[in-house]
Amino acid sequence: MKIKFSVVGVSEESFPAEPESLQVNSRTVQDLLDSLFNRYGAHAAAKLFDSNGLRPGLSLLVNGRNVLSLPDRYQTRLQDLDEIVITVRVTGG
Repeated sequence: MKIKFSVVGVSEESFPAEPESLQVNSRTVQDLLDSLFNRYGAHAAAKLFDSNGLRPGLSLLVNGRNVLSLPDRYQTRLQDLDEIVITVRVTGG
């Protein structure tokens, strides 16, 4: 399946500057993250995750929805043409 992946506002030198269309075999968000870590390396993964999971101040969006608000969280099943974005959390009012 094809997934659109991008990282916005987080160490762009570790990731492509533009959204990337990837052909993947991943079935879940966690599977995709595992394959991305293999693709970009441990240094890049460390910019996004620590021992507790996603680093504070970051959000992972699946088609615009925070993965933590989805019922299956990181076990959410992916569909062809899903968009995954890792970005800095925006707050304010």
